Amino acid sequence: MLAQVPIDAKLAESLQQVAAERGKTLEAVMNDLVQNYLREERHAQLMAEMDRFRAKHNELLTKFKGEYIGMHNGEVLDHDVEGGALHKRLRQKHGSLPILIVQVTESPEQEFTVRNPKLETAE
Repeated sequence: MLAQVPIDAKLAESLQQVAAERGKTLEAVMNDLVQNYLREERHAQLMAEMDRFRAKHNELLTKFKGEYIGMHNGEVLDHDVEGGALHKRLRQKHGSLPILIVQVTESPEQEFTVRNPKLETAE
């Protein structure tokens, strides 16, 4: 998809200089910048969702103990005992929407994985 986005002339000049220094095209530099920005935004959204999970942990523990939940904007969208099945359903229904998928255990502090659909193999 080709989109034209007007940017400030000084910013365009700086971007062209970066592209030249890196031996890349302006388009490649812009794509890298946008991808990095989107990745950081998604990460920030998931960190905020993790904060909402912690805040609601006691309530979630009584309803979903041992299950995986998919949470977005503090609301549980779906739940399942199988994390993989939940992930697949949520992706089919919500696409690339940043959804926290986490198992509800005794402790709200957990490690979680950010899945990248580009790295997953098609089934």
